Amino acid sequence: MQLHIPSFLLFFLSFLHYCSAAITQVPYDPSPFATSGYINAATINNQSDILSGGTITLDGVEIIIPHNLLVNTPSLTAVAWSELFNSNGQINLPLWPEISWEAFVFANYIGGQYIAGIVYIFQEIGNLNEGFITSIDYDKGEMRINGDFSDPNSVGRYGMVHGDWPLWTADTDNPSIAASTGFPVCLPRVDPAVGDDPFCPKKNRPLDTNGNPVTKFTFSAPPVADGQPDPLLFVPLTVGDFIIYSATLVEDQNGERLFAAYTIDANLGFYTAPGTM
Repeated sequence: MQLHIPSFLLFFLSFLHYCSAAITQVPYDPSPFATSGYINAATINNQSDILSGGTITLDGVEIIIPHNLLVNTPSLTAVAWSELFNSNGQINLPLWPEISWEAFVFANYIGGQYIAGIVYIFQEIGNLNEGFITSIDYDKGEMRINGDFSDPNSVGRYGMVHGDWPLWTADTDNPSIAASTGFPVCLPRVDPAVGDDPFCPKKNRPLDTNGNPVTKFTFSAPPVADGQPDPLLFVPLTVGDFIIYSATLVEDQNGERLFAAYTIDANLGFYTAPGTM
């Protein structure tokens, strides 16, 4: 059998051969460079310098982290490169290298080196998942959604204080833990059956005529009367709520693995009255 190769294809193959033979270096220097990949290694130049640079290796490609560069974690910006390392100079990513960590890097190719300009670091593309809250452990500040789950907000704005993973927490200045309508939600620090959390009060989750927590509600304009739902406070999550969350798999002091959520989208419709500030 005779194989016929069209003339235009022969020209194209010849052109590729010419290119592969003729180009021995990048066409221009400096040039832009962007990549994403698994983190193989990372170094820091000077541990005593909070703004020290270093290197990060993605899929075998070493990229320079320049001095003063601030990197991004899933919900936090402006994290110093040195904050990612422990006292021994080892990069301190939860469960790495057993669990894969990845990075997006926007860089420049200059003089044979890749020099980072913007860096995003995250674990396994965010660990996005969803499900119904089936139980809440108020003593631990954890809830179960088809498995172990926790909101380890380091300042306790959305729930109990969990300070073991300060770089992998929720954004405490913006409602990254919120209802689908954008209203901030929280995990009570006290079991509502025995007490009340003044910053995550049960009054902000009224009951319907069947005694079930409402999933849709419009607050009155402030100021509100004592005991009435307050639009200036968060809405508590409860068993039965459906949530979508992004999280980092971590290990607590007892060796138990759980998800530390930095973003929660609760399937709730809570609204404020016009003019509420």
